[in-house]
Amino acid sequence: MKTKGLASGRYGIVKLVLLAALGMAFSSCEKEEGEVIVDTAIELRFTDAAGKDLLDPATPSAFSQEKIELYYLINGERKLALDGSLDYPKHYVVFKAGTQHVMRLFPNLHEENLRTQTYIKLSETDTDTISCTIKRWGKTNQSVVVTRVWYNNELVWDGTGPRYIEIVK
Repeated sequence: MKTKGLASGRYGIVKLVLLAALGMAFSSCEKEEGEVIVDTAIELRFTDAAGKDLLDPATPSAFSQEKIELYYLINGERKLALDGSLDYPKHYVVFKAGTQHVMRLFPNLHEENLRTQTYIKLSETDTDTISCTIKRWGKTNQSVVVTRVWYNNELVWDGTGPRYIEIVK
């Protein structure tokens, strides 16, 4: 009785070399930590007491989108959030959602006891504070998520539902 081994036959050597190459390739790969998750955006809608959209340029008392600035508290100092290499260099974008204008803000992720501070300078006389708790994980803390949000020291999002906040000015 004759048996055929893995390397027998015409293409046996080729199969053996391919299997050895695949084995080396898979054994040399490092184990992945999983996908990277970055879930930090906060969406804000600003209205006045009458319900007028304060981010709509057509509203007479609206905040000027071009003049809004964000500041991050880093090592005890307020630093202007501005990075020309980003899609949104001022760390926010205002867009129209249906009939309302919404600000998508990317808060400070520089940790100070895992609670960060972001200041929104809406006008020369109006600056508000957003505080966030964040959670990081992964081999190099590459994944990050905002877990709670305070607006002017009032808890406005507790980790459930959409991270969408309506502010009446």
